[in-house]
Amino acid sequence: MNIFKRLLFILFIFLGFTSNARSIGKQQLSDTIKTQLEIIKSYLYSDEWKPHDAQSYHQMIELVQFIENSPVDSLIGNLKIQSDSIDSFLVRDIRDIKNKNEVPGYIDSVEIERQLEIIERKVINDIKLESVMVPEDAFLGGYSQLSLIPVSDIERLIADSIITMPDSLVLLVAESSYSQRKAKETDSIVAAFLEEKRKTYNDSIINAFRDSISAQFRTSYRQNIIDSLQQNYIGSVTRHNNEVLTRHNKLQTEQTNEQFLSVMNSLLTYANRIPYELKIYNLHNDSTTLKLQNDRLWYEWIWLKNRQNDSIGIRIENLDRNRIRILVDETVNLSRLTQRKQMDIGQIQSKVVIDQGLRDVEIQAPIVKPWSTKGKIYTGITETFINDYWSKGGKSSMNSLSSMNYSANYSKKKLKWENSIDAKLGFIYYFGDDVEEPFNKNSDNFEINTRFGFSAFKKWYYSGEANFKTQLIRDVDNGDPEVYKSALFSPAYLTFSGGFDFKPNKELSIFLSPLSLKTTFVTNPRVDETRFGIDEGKTRKSRMGITGRLNYSKKVFEDVNISTKNSVFLNLGSKDGEWQFFKVPDFDTETSIDFEVNQFITTQINFHLVYDKEVESKWEDDNGVEQKGTRLQIKQFLTIGAVYNF
Repeated sequence: MNIFKRLLFILFIFLGFTSNARSIGKQQLSDTIKTQLEIIKSYLYSDEWKPHDAQSYHQMIELVQFIENSPVDSLIGNLKIQSDSIDSFLVRDIRDIKNKNEVPGYIDSVEIERQLEIIERKVINDIKLESVMVPEDAFLGGYSQLSLIPVSDIERLIADSIITMPDSLVLLVAESSYSQRKAKETDSIVAAFLEEKRKTYNDSIINAFRDSISAQFRTSYRQNIIDSLQQNYIGSVTRHNNEVLTRHNKLQTEQTNEQFLSVMNSLLTYANRIPYELKIYNLHNDSTTLKLQNDRLWYEWIWLKNRQNDSIGIRIENLDRNRIRILVDETVNLSRLTQRKQMDIGQIQSKVVIDQGLRDVEIQAPIVKPWSTKGKIYTGITETFINDYWSKGGKSSMNSLSSMNYSANYSKKKLKWENSIDAKLGFIYYFGDDVEEPFNKNSDNFEINTRFGFSAFKKWYYSGEANFKTQLIRDVDNGDPEVYKSALFSPAYLTFSGGFDFKPNKELSIFLSPLSLKTTFVTNPRVDETRFGIDEGKTRKSRMGITGRLNYSKKVFEDVNISTKNSVFLNLGSKDGEWQFFKVPDFDTETSIDFEVNQFITTQINFHLVYDKEVESKWEDDNGVEQKGTRLQIKQFLTIGAVYNF
């Protein structure tokens, strides 16, 4: 065992010498590294020298950052302490929030400009300029600047051609030259004329001055009121928007930091477990690899050999990424080692590959579901006015009305798919003793829309649309119970369109289709198909045309919502041998204004206008002769009822 003790003594001497040498040169090495770093950084961040290629440049930056930063274990430890002790790594000023207009409750610039215009119009309507009293102080100091004509300079009226002497006075002056008495009378008349004209001229100058000052004062007075009200409104909106953005920012900051800390802790756990690989060689270049890793124990055997191939077994154990334990196998045979007076120990070479660069942390935005749904059920009592040209029948009356609206929209990346179902059904009670059937329907509509869009550029979408409209319940002709004015699928309208959809915001949609196919169906034999432009004996008719749709819905005030649906169809075909493109186009426009009393009670005003050249209306002229043709169809109703949103 003496030889074994010598080997250990030599090993300790070697390690001690290496440690001392490292301590002596540590300060010198540190100074040298700092100097070299400054030289490299002077080139990397120079305004004069540019990198040959971006990849090498970024790699050199990473090298500098690796040397300057703390060791990865210290970095991981410090970040772990911070993640356990603080709640927020990330903060954001509300001024840096993107897409502020999409934050619920935020008042955007378009709405602000609209309200400013409303304020200005209201002040202009309430304060008329002529009603503003102008104080006399406004005219002080101005009269002295006026170019008035004094009595002493009255001849300037004629000299400056301000007035012209009438011919009668000129003739009178000429005749007075022959009589001294008459000359005095003429001079008196001329002086009186000039004095009157002087006063009139001066009064006109003064009145013009007062009118100018009054107009300026009144305009400035009203504008000051407008400016004051607008500034107050802007101040209130600014405070409101700051409160909205602050709440929104606080919620998003909490969500973002929660996700960020979760991701960072996962990365720290991963980085903490990345092993270092230590390559160990003996004298004969036999090697083994030791993985130095936290939270996991490893061990490897290596055999120390001399030139005679004598061996000592060394077991090297991994404690963590910075510590190892060395154990000697005491069962090995050391007999041949006693024959040598001097022992050479092979150097152990190590190669440590360390990746201390943290990968980029990707912060994911909160997951937004692509589908959104919205529904509304409404029922109420309605007052309705319908003129004689409404093709589906009906009379002015009191009635009940129920409606249902449901939409299911899909939006993801560049795709948009919008679907909606609208149903409306009303029953009427006619007033008057001459009504044979007091109960009937007055509103009946069932409509399905689907539109698929793909983003083209900015707020434009390539879109395809299908629209289907019909009614649910038949409407009997009072003159002949066997004849229906309308019934299920009689008529029905099916339109296919392809084109562009412009969506500048959530409230407005403008759809333009250069080519559309519109088909009218009448499937019930009791309905006169010719009233809807279909040839007798046929059940359908198709037309090609150009379609335009404009849909708009907005909450204009806190409890007032307005929505409008408008469609235009330009027929590219002919009717009765006449080209229809240059005729008045078919249109269908419906506007609703909802006044919310509370969460469940709503008052609604609805205006519905239809003009369809294929629909035939009947009426009597002043002579009692029945006429047929196309007329504007008008429907209006006012209801108050219960509403349920889901």
